[in-house]
Amino acid sequence: MKKQLMYLALFCPLSAFAAHPLTSDDTGTQGDGNWQFESNAEATSKQPDIGRQTLWNSTLTRGFGQALDLYVNVPYTNIQNRSESAGSGVGDVETGAKWRMYDDGAFSVGLKPYLTFPSGNDQRGLGTGRVNAGATLLAQYQIDDWTFLANAGAAYQANRQAQRQGVWKVSAAVLYRVLPSTQLIVDIGTAQNPDFAQKTNPAFMILGAIYSPTSWMDLDVGYRRGLNPQTYDDSWMGGLTMRW
Repeated sequence: MKKQLMYLALFCPLSAFAAHPLTSDDTGTQGDGNWQFESNAEATSKQPDIGRQTLWNSTLTRGFGQALDLYVNVPYTNIQNRSESAGSGVGDVETGAKWRMYDDGAFSVGLKPYLTFPSGNDQRGLGTGRVNAGATLLAQYQIDDWTFLANAGAAYQANRQAQRQGVWKVSAAVLYRVLPSTQLIVDIGTAQNPDFAQKTNPAFMILGAIYSPTSWMDLDVGYRRGLNPQTYDDSWMGGLTMRW
């Protein structure tokens, strides 16, 4: 059970840093002095021993210049069936940056380094108990109403659970603007399994929509489906993003 909780904490976070419900991130930044706040939730299917989980993320981002963002993310997990080895609470807080280092108008490239801090209780599956670091390379191509995203990242995830510490992860997404205020999204990704005993890497697909009633607010909904037994079967997601 603890390994399952560790997998959820390390590799199935909410899409707090991309345009929710995406996991793949775009290269967009907020602009100098601008702020963004994201709050979203994900309710998973029933898991063995621990029941269903509800995962929350809150992320605050500020722009520094036109091509750099700094952010802090605070995750929270609620477990339906708590036990001595599985608990609800705050996970490992993450801080990081997004730098858009190339942009020709249609194609752009960014880099997203980050650090996580051991604020979650690793004895109850809410964190790793160590400071971790990673970076993701972001690519984006936009043409007419279509946007294509590709991400490739690596992370050093020190932990006290005898899990793999150096891991990779990749994902890709397509967004299509069906109305001026509405985008439909498809996102697919996989990550190296942190469990040395497992040969299959967890993989997922997300289908969703983003509705922007104003330029400063997004509402979204998404459905995540696990593509193999190394992640939970499915989940529903929803979120709110505000900019000022």
